[in-house]
Amino acid sequence: MENSQTIGVSFILFNGPDLSSGFWLLLFLAGGVALGILASSLLIMSYRRKLARANKKD
Repeated sequence: MENSQTIGVSFILFNGPDLSSGFWLLLFLAGGVALGILASSLLIMSYRRKLARANKKD
């Protein structure tokens, strides 16, 4: 990776290992994508339940 400078990230309860800044960026990107998919899937499940309830009433 081009960003080869090692950095350590301090979280609330623990300190992360010293990794390259490029790896940390990729790791946080993957975490954000996973959280976005989880949040949108929860919304989709909620909308599907509402749609199923509305279709049952008809």
